[in-house]
Amino acid sequence: MHNEALVKKLITTVNLFKAFTAEEARDFLRHCRMESHPSGTRLIQEGDPGYALYVLMSGKVVVKRRSSTGEHELARLGQGETFGELALLDHRARSASVETLEPVRVLVYERERALWTAAEAAKLYRNLALMLAGRLRAADDRLAELTEEKQAHYQAVPAQMANNKAQESSSSKISGKQPKSA
Repeated sequence: MHNEALVKKLITTVNLFKAFTAEEARDFLRHCRMESHPSGTRLIQEGDPGYALYVLMSGKVVVKRRSSTGEHELARLGQGETFGELALLDHRARSASVETLEPVRVLVYERERALWTAAEAAKLYRNLALMLAGRLRAADDRLAELTEEKQAHYQAVPAQMANNKAQESSSSKISGKQPKSA
């Protein structure tokens, strides 16, 4: 698992390892295990304790979150992306579920194995912060879109009601029937 091709792939394609040296990537790999999972496997269950970070080496996963109306898709992730990183930061329950969309290979890094030098920790946490900032910005953008859609809907409702009343009034004049009163 510690071959040079894998080390090079990590430091050139995985955001978590930006600015890592080859030796730092090798050190990370020494504390990981590689897992393969078939399509439809739930890797993370929302609400469970979080203890590991995952790096998606191949395949695709979907991130989902429960609400009062069911489970909703938040994101789809592919090769080189990281998930489960909040487990390294806040030691809280999983905030979402992650399920494989196709067969995947993942590097699994458990929090208990964290043995970082100060320089490695600084790079890792900087990269995590940048990734989380990107996700927060995307979530902010999506929230703004949803807010605009909701406002447009509520602004359209009174106009639609007025249009319906006008149609009722117009058809009552033609038919001679009185419009329904509210």
